[in-house]
Amino acid sequence: MHRSMTSSRCRVLSVLCLSALLSGMAACEAASVPPGTDVPVVADLPADPGDALPDVSPDVSPDVAPDVAPDAVPEIAPDACTPDCGDHQCGQCVPTCDWTTDKPTTWGPAGSLSSLQTPVEIAAVQSTCFDYTGDGLGDNGFKLVGGQINGPLAGAVNDGGIAFLFELAGGTNFTNAASFPLNGLLVDSTATPPATFGDFLVREASYLPDLCRPTFLFPGATITDGVLAAGPDEFQFSIPVGTDFVIDVTLIQVKVKGTLKNGGADGFELTDGVLSGVLTRQQIEAALARQYAFCDAAPADARPTYCDSVKTSMSPMPLLLDLHQVGDGTFVAKTKELPGDAASVCLTFTLSKARVVGFAP
Repeated sequence: MHRSMTSSRCRVLSVLCLSALLSGMAACEAASVPPGTDVPVVADLPADPGDALPDVSPDVSPDVAPDVAPDAVPEIAPDACTPDCGDHQCGQCVPTCDWTTDKPTTWGPAGSLSSLQTPVEIAAVQSTCFDYTGDGLGDNGFKLVGGQINGPLAGAVNDGGIAFLFELAGGTNFTNAASFPLNGLLVDSTATPPATFGDFLVREASYLPDLCRPTFLFPGATITDGVLAAGPDEFQFSIPVGTDFVIDVTLIQVKVKGTLKNGGADGFELTDGVLSGVLTRQQIEAALARQYAFCDAAPADARPTYCDSVKTSMSPMPLLLDLHQVGDGTFVAKTKELPGDAASVCLTFTLSKARVVGFAP
């Protein structure tokens, strides 16, 4: 199983490579910014053209039904809590641990990634993706580049370049359950060649060792009449923007939904899966500024090759910024008067039955 995608799998035509949004970690080799590097004032992206998206007839996706009676969730003693808000579960009681003795040894039912793409057609986007503007229609700024990235995404899933699964932690009710942890784990197939179903080994990089919990975790997921729903939450991702160039950004208001099928001891299937979130312009610019500073400070004989083209390669980015931030955590569709300063990201996916049988060596 590949632990990173090859350069061909990171072919993105001058835009963010969406594969890393679901894998949750860098998918290509890249030089990182050394600690202590001075970062200049954030560099501006090119001017936003402000073109509004065309209107089409709405096809609103149904809302998930209200919560049902929750499954039992073990309580954590107050004195085992971390006092700070250093992770995305700020305000929740998170236990500390000794990774060598307390790391997981068993896992709940799981479904592994078997297909992945970003919707392209406007009608499909509006009826499938999550709505971030409050107009009842789904949003996806990345639909403009679906034609360039959907092929590489499909290939990476099929050949094991992207191996990811969702685990229903501590539960086996595939019809109705409330407030349980939904874990996202990076894995390696035990099959040769790699398969998108069956047995998997989980990578330790999937966990925060000081807390013994997954990095990609929705703590309050629900299942209602077989429909899985999780979020909103936020996660940090390392996203390739070229064959050897990665930026660190935070995806906010991340949501997941899908329909569970054929659940059992060997895992579950999921259809109509959707994962959406929002990337803000500030996040993108700050990440790029760190890389610009690194490139400017790098000696000529050690300067990474991406430094020669990274600034010009980001010129199409404003076209993907389909949202305008209102300032209170909400968004509206961009217009000429309200320029785009955030990009909605929508991925559709399916899961096949999977089991976690241990940690990868």
